[in-house]
Amino acid sequence: MLAAAGWPISEWLNRPLANAVGAAPTVGDADRVPSILNGGLENTPRIYWVVALSFAAFIECANIQIRRNNPDTYFPGNLNFDPLGLYPKTESGQKKMQLKEIKNGRLAMIAITAFAFQEFIGNTAVIDQKPHFFEIGL
Repeated sequence: MLAAAGWPISEWLNRPLANAVGAAPTVGDADRVPSILNGGLENTPRIYWVVALSFAAFIECANIQIRRNNPDTYFPGNLNFDPLGLYPKTESGQKKMQLKEIKNGRLAMIAITAFAFQEFIGNTAVIDQKPHFFEIGL
């Protein structure tokens, strides 16, 4: 779900942040996010891939441990991480929250797919297609 917000935000902030720290921006000339359809994945530093895949592997290994240690109480997505205490205490509230998570996750996947195809077909960044959302400027 964070990727649905991260896609346009990365187009908006990548070039200014890269310039501020003296790094090469990873967005292309059209300020499009590197993706399979847009190209540009070769511009992403290899260390990023190492760190991202290592972090994902760590989370998956932790998830496997949680599942093995708590087979009776485990369900997919339950990593016992709720620092703000937003997860309801009642069973009906928990079921509603789980349904909301599933629906929001599916909507985010549709949004990411739409962003990728929208940029591929239009050959322009999402933030350039809807500039009124990003008028603050940097």
